[in-house]
Amino acid sequence: MTFQTPASAPSMSQQSAAEQSNVSPTEAMADHFASIQTFGSDLPDEAPGRVLNWFRQMVTLLGITAFHGTLSFVASLCLLLTIRFVFFTSRPGIEGILLFVAAVIVGGLIAATQLMIVCRYEEYPFHLLLARRLRRVIAGRRNPVVQPNEEGSRFCEIVPQERWNRLRLETATDLVWVRIDGDGVWMEGDRNRYHFGPSSILGAIPQSFTPAGGWTQLHAALIYVRTPDGPEEIPLVYRDFRFANMNSSDRRLQRDAMVDAICEIARGSEYEPIYVPTATNPSQASDTSASNNPYAPPRMTSHTGA
Repeated sequence: MTFQTPASAPSMSQQSAAEQSNVSPTEAMADHFASIQTFGSDLPDEAPGRVLNWFRQMVTLLGITAFHGTLSFVASLCLLLTIRFVFFTSRPGIEGILLFVAAVIVGGLIAATQLMIVCRYEEYPFHLLLARRLRRVIAGRRNPVVQPNEEGSRFCEIVPQERWNRLRLETATDLVWVRIDGDGVWMEGDRNRYHFGPSSILGAIPQSFTPAGGWTQLHAALIYVRTPDGPEEIPLVYRDFRFANMNSSDRRLQRDAMVDAICEIARGSEYEPIYVPTATNPSQASDTSASNNPYAPPRMTSHTGA
């Protein structure tokens, strides 16, 4: 799927405005629209990563099941050893005492680790593997717009709202590495490459939800961009895979910071009249034609309270 500028000729007012700013009319119009290019079709020289295919997801799911199964088995074995020592051993020797202490320590650590993973961020190992795979995919591309190892880039998923309450193996439509700077929002994904210039961004708002079958609340930044077919909503959710970023309140603060950063650069909802050469009122003309916007919804501001 590609959102591109229509091929129709620009109007006289757009030509005059573009000439004043030394920007071509087509480029001036293109700034108002989001760019979403699909690997393999819109970008034929770049193959899609296929990180989100069913085979890899099933293999990963089986691996995670085996991982948690092994932890549960070891913890259960330690529990049985503890019960045997407490209730069925009359005169324990040194070896028995050491075995009891080891069982308590190992079993306790395993149980605490597994409980933390399940209750705080149950998909931790899954996201870690997906992030590594997408890193390898991007490393093999010739001109990625985001490098996973560059400062400010984050691993995220795009999850449409209609999938928030669905119980399925994978709810994301794409996995992306994201960077936000003064030139807009850049995302290098498994399936698509995205660029939302400031003039195409209507704004962003925060939203939180608990996915079906999950324990942990997720926090999404709903990015609204303009396309030739109308406004488009891009729900972006951080896919954290480090223990330090697993706390829900921390993820919410990170999401709010992302929303604020997007709203700071968003210019798509600012209304400035198109420059009209015959206009007699100076207020109807703008000296910054590159930011002229013929679309007139009110500017969206941050709703995070910052």
